[in-house]
Parts: sequence; C-alpha cells; structure tokens
Amino acid sequence: MMGDTLVAALDDVSLDVRPGDFLMIVGSSGSGKSTLMHLLGLLDVPTDGLMSINDASISECSEAQLSWMRNEHIGFVFQSFNLLNDLTVVENIALPLVYRGISRKVRQERATELAKKLGLGKRLKHHPKELSGGQLQRIAIARALIGEPDIILADEPTGNLDSATSAEIMQILYDLNAQGHTIIMVTHDPKLADQGTRKVTLLDGKIIEDVPGKRKPPEPEKCQEATKTYTKRSGVSALDLVRIGINEGLLAHQMRTFLTMLGIIIGISSVIAMSSFSLGSKKKQADQIRALGANLVRIVDKQYENERLVEARVRGSMGLSRQDLAALRTGIPDIEKAACVREVKLNVVHSMAGVLSPRVLGVQGDYLEVNNLALRTGRFFDAGDWAGSTRNIVLGHTIAKSIMDAKKNDDLIGEIVLLGGNPFTVVGILEEKAMDVDELEATSISDPNRDILMPLETLLTRTSYLDLRSEVDEIQLQLTTEDSLARAGRAIRAILGATHGGLTDYDMVIPMDLLKQKQQSQRLLDILTIIISSISIVVGGIGIMNIMLASVTERVREIGIRRAIGATKMDIMRQFLTESMTISVTGGIFGVILAGMVVVVTCHFIVLPVVFSLPLLGIAVIASTLTGLIFGIYPAYQAANKNPVDALRSE
Repeated sequence: MMGDTLVAALDDVSLDVRPGDFLMIVGSSGSGKSTLMHLLGLLDVPTDGLMSINDASISECSEAQLSWMRNEHIGFVFQSFNLLNDLTVVENIALPLVYRGISRKVRQERATELAKKLGLGKRLKHHPKELSGGQLQRIAIARALIGEPDIILADEPTGNLDSATSAEIMQILYDLNAQGHTIIMVTHDPKLADQGTRKVTLLDGKIIEDVPGKRKPPEPEKCQEATKTYTKRSGVSALDLVRIGINEGLLAHQMRTFLTMLGIIIGISSVIAMSSFSLGSKKKQADQIRALGANLVRIVDKQYENERLVEARVRGSMGLSRQDLAALRTGIPDIEKAACVREVKLNVVHSMAGVLSPRVLGVQGDYLEVNNLALRTGRFFDAGDWAGSTRNIVLGHTIAKSIMDAKKNDDLIGEIVLLGGNPFTVVGILEEKAMDVDELEATSISDPNRDILMPLETLLTRTSYLDLRSEVDEIQLQLTTEDSLARAGRAIRAILGATHGGLTDYDMVIPMDLLKQKQQSQRLLDILTIIISSISIVVGGIGIMNIMLASVTERVREIGIRRAIGATKMDIMRQFLTESMTISVTGGIFGVILAGMVVVVTCHFIVLPVVFSLPLLGIAVIASTLTGLIFGIYPAYQAANKNPVDALRSE
C-alpha cells in the first residue's frame, strides 16, 4: 500500500529456477527486482499465488520454518556486504552455523578452511573495517557457502567494487556455478547481464523477457538438487547466546554498560551489606548474652521509696530476700545455679590510683558461675568470708587495671582499697569480660569489668541502709537450658506471688528475651532498607530496558543480517534477552563482590562479626537475573519483530 493506493510490486510472475541455473535478473529501478529477491530468499511471502522449494509450499510454512529453510537452502551475497563489524573474518563466515547449533570448534574449522580457499587465509582474525571491498565480498560469499546451500542469491555483488575486483568476484561466482551451485543474481551491468545461463528482465512488476544467456549450464550430474527437507533444528546454543551477550551486551559499549549496571550493583550490594550488618549486630549481641549466660533470669527489686515502700511492707511484701532465693531453688528444679546481689553506694579510694568509680556489689551464692565470670588471679570468697563478714574484695578487670597502672605493679593481691573510708583487702581479680555494653543496653546488663565484689553478709553488716529496704536488689538464676526459660518464668511469678503477698514489686528480666524484642523492633528498619534497595534495583532495570531499546535501534541492520542467514524471531528474542540478563547478572555479581568488600572492611573497623546470609545471596542473584529478564522482554520483543526486509535496508 502507498497511501490509499494498492501497488502490486510483482504481478502475475511465473518463474521456475532449475538446479545449476545462473540466473541474471535485470530491470530498471522499481521494476520489482528487490521484491523478487526477497521472495526467493524467503524474507517475504507472496500475498497471492504459489511459491515452493522442492515441492514444499512456502505459504504453508511458519515464520520459524521459513527461517530454518533460509538457513539450510539459501546463501545471501549482498551488495553492501552486510557483515557484522564486531566479528572477525572467521566468525562472520561461520555465523549461519551458529543458528544450526553447531559447536564453535567445528564451525570455526569449517570457516577457516573456506576462508583459505577464497584467499582470506592471512586475514582470519581481522575485522571488516580492516579489509578492502574485494576481501569483504569474499567473506560474504564464504558466509553464503558455509551452510552448503542449494541456492546462492547475489544482490548486485559487484556494485560497490572496482572493475578488477568485480572481475575476481564474478569469477568466483562462475566457478561456483561450474561446480553445480544454483545462482540468482541481480545486476544493472549490461555486460554481466548476458553472462549467466538465463537472463530475466522485469518491468513494472512483470517478467517481460526470460531468455538463455551466453553461459552453458553445468553438467546435470554436478548440479546440487534441492533435496533437503524441513527438519526442526536445535537452534543457537545457550553458550553462544552468552557469548553474544558478553561481546555485544557488555564489551561493545563498556562505559554505557557499566553505568547501566550501577543501579543493579547499588541495589544488590546495599541489600546484602545492610542485612549483613544487621545479622552481624544480632550475632554479636546474642554471643555476648550467651557469654553472660543465655539461660539467665534476673529478678530485680523495684526499690520502692517513701509511701509506696511503706504500702508494700504493709501488704506483706518484704521485697526481695535470700528467703525468696531459697524458695525458688526448692520450687523450680530447672535452676542450675543461683546468686543474689545487693549494690551499695560507697566512695572508693586507693592511695595510688586516687578516687575510683566502680559499682560496689555484695554477692552470695554462685555469682561467678551464673554470670560466666572467671578469676584471673587470687581467689573468690569462701565459707569463712560469708560467715565472718570479712573485709575482702574481688576487683573487676578495669578497676584492677586502673590501680595497676597507677602502681606500675601487676601484683594487687593483698592490696588495700578504702570503701566508704574503711579498708578492704583485695583477694582476687576477675578475668576481663569482652562485651559491648552499648549493644546490650536493652537488656539492662552492666559491665562486670567495673565492679568491686564483697561478700553479701559483709555489705549487710558493715554498711548502713534504710530499715524497710529489700534485703537484696537482685536474684540471679541460671537455668539448665534456654528452653526452660518460659516454664521457669511462670513458676517464678507463682512462687514470688505467694511470698510477696500477691504484690509484684519486682521485675523479671530475661536478657535473651529482651534482646529478641529489640531485634524484632529492628526488623522495620531492615524491611525499609530492602524496600529502598529494591527501588534501586527497579531503577536499574528501567535503565537496562532503556539501553536495550537504544541498542535495538542501533542494531536494526544486524538484526536484518541475522534474520537473513536463518535466525528465527525466537533466536533474536533470546539473544537480546540474554544480553539484558548478562548485564543484570553481571551487575548482581559485582554487587555481591562490592557488598562483601564493604562488609569485611566495615566490620573490621566497627568490631562486628562478618555474617553473610547464603539464602539472601542466592535471592540477590535471582533478583538481578529476573530484573534482566523482566525488563528485557519488551526490547527483545521489539527486536524480534523487526521486519527483516526493512532491517536490511536500514543504515
């Protein structure tokens, strides 16, 4: 159609091409030569009438079948060569075999052998831009021959060549015809028009002349019969698709490709890095809790004052006491170790270190075991200390280090420290406890390295306090397993409810539960991070779609060439999808690598354990792959549906 006018490019044309013909098609511009060549090359189908190859009707073939028949039966030699500039001589010649699924090694061997026969043996690794016109046309002829076609279509093969080179190319075609190849050639050169076995003249879409040429047809036994029948082929292999994706999707425009991948890289790396930081923080917190005792339960007195304190005592609760500890030990078999603690505010002075600011605790029971503490040197309190209320103390690591630095002496056993003006003797020093108190803020755990411990009986008998105050500030229980925490919690409330007259004047603190609650609250931040990172991945996907659409526009001629030598629509679609997925998967891999580097370096400086979630790494790679697939479908569809005839005409 031209506007509202119906134009018949070919009208009532009847043409029979016999094996061994060297058919010269001539005619003025607009006579229908190009349309006839497109029909003969199966790039187009007639709107009416019948066309067949070896009695196989073309009109009954699908698009894929036409492409496969084009690949098997027909070799194209174009006036403008139509070679792919990014491919070498061997790769250009072997291109039709890619769409037959032939291995790279085999097709390169066949292409090399054919190139040498056509005088291209010293140019095998060169690219088209490095070669002369005659060499380019030899490559085009070799590409047409590589698939051993029944018919060679030559569209003005000498139109862009000088006379000497034209003679060389024509001699190659004559030799091929003498070997039995059927050749159909379009020419405007009147000298060449008579040099075939037949000359067909077109005018206004009609054949006005079909006469013998000067050339004798080859012997019948030499002619290549079109005996191939349509068979479904394996098509381009996955490995070749990946190779095309790398060469043409990544390396062809390296900077543009890298900028396109940035969205994917940033999105993937941020998801992995933030999740790793979160997992590392959680692991550090959990490890520290377990180091202090994962199955620890702390019962903390609420330390009422004034009217509330009096009211609690009137209602029958004397606050936390050692009797409560005894009742709990008796009533809860899951208790493995237990201790009670009382804190007192005292000025702490050492003659060399000056005023210190520790937490002074009176302890009784299995205090070291419950809190997973160990002695560095000296001893802990014994039965004599408990019974005699001795003025012996055990120093936490940080407090001991302050005194040792001041004294410039590591031996503190027997050293005197003034607590509230009274002398106390150092009998032991605790091993350093590695912990980050800030990380464990939600669990209300204090730093044991800054504690000074004394026997609870000593604190109760040698310090003053309010008469109504609870006997102890805290009861600490270590259970047999973490699994028994919930069951023990219910039992603790029941027992203390009985001993405290039903008054809940204490708080039950389970550090591991508090930590889990804190980590639960952090999930909102984790989800927000994933959402933001996902937006980055989507933006990267849009960038991929944009670049692939631009690539399709730039490579229309390449699409036409691939279609002409036998690529199906599905082959083209798979090619462009593979390219987009190559970009996205490569971006995903770089994102994983970048995240790994950032996590390792950052965790080293902020002292976090390096933790990677393997499922998340897998999800990240899958997400990047799906991004390339989803956002590459539309550009790939656009590429696959380019009309091969129009694509070959584009520049």
